[in-house]
Amino acid sequence: MQELAQSMVGWLTPVFVVSAMLNVGLTQKPANILSHLRHWQYLLRMALANFIIVPALMIFLIGIFGVDGPYASGLIIFSAAAGAPLLIKLTARSRNDVAAGATVQTVLMVGTVIVLPILLPLLITGVEIDVQAMIASLLLQTIAPMAVGMVLHAAAESFTAVVQPWVARLSNVTLYAMLAATLVGNIDVFADARMWVALGTGVLALLIAFSVGHGAGLAQPTESQIGALGTAQRNTAAAVIVAQGSFEDPLVFLTVVLLNTVMMFLLLFLATLMSKNIRMALLEPLEADPPHRRRT
Repeated sequence: MQELAQSMVGWLTPVFVVSAMLNVGLTQKPANILSHLRHWQYLLRMALANFIIVPALMIFLIGIFGVDGPYASGLIIFSAAAGAPLLIKLTARSRNDVAAGATVQTVLMVGTVIVLPILLPLLITGVEIDVQAMIASLLLQTIAPMAVGMVLHAAAESFTAVVQPWVARLSNVTLYAMLAATLVGNIDVFADARMWVALGTGVLALLIAFSVGHGAGLAQPTESQIGALGTAQRNTAAAVIVAQGSFEDPLVFLTVVLLNTVMMFLLLFLATLMSKNIRMALLEPLEADPPHRRRT
């Protein structure tokens, strides 16, 4: 049973990745993305937060809590992969501008393809990573489907309206099937306390990343909320490609999938709170008290 489940993960993974990225493209017109690129200072802050601060934070906490082996590798991969397809749904759930969220997702996704092959060999020692194969896989399974979806949306909008819901359903079904098959195929790992420590470490790091991303918006409501959600939710599609293609130990892949699942439900809850205008006081910058005039 475990061997069957593990083999299912092998073919479910590319189906999930391609369908998820195709769905992102099918939901966005290139013109909408381009119109938001003028906010380059915000996008630059998001890039710095996602590709420098979050991986550094994850590595720091890995050292603090003593996470090692494949669990540490999985956490590092997940922290370095930005531009989650789920950000589109999180943006909609929080009632923010979906096009703005899609722009952040697209910029970070492109950045991931460029940065991830450079970062991982530096961050994970003792592991040989085929950088060229990684780049080829990321381009073929992430950027290409997203680009195809955007072209279809721009050129055949009526066709896209029919196809997109089915692509979205396929992405959701394969994600949950991939999760179930991963759990069944590695059921014996849940007795390992190191896995729970690694999962807790990852959640803590990404909750702090939520605050970092919120700060990248410089107190602007839309930018701050999208920044928080987009920095805390990492790019599962890119991470699973690397975890499965460059690491033989299935625990690397399992760590990525489990951490993604926890953060997915947690961030959907936080996005719902945002939609109800529930102020997150801990994330709001302190304001100086206005000076009082002296009475004469």
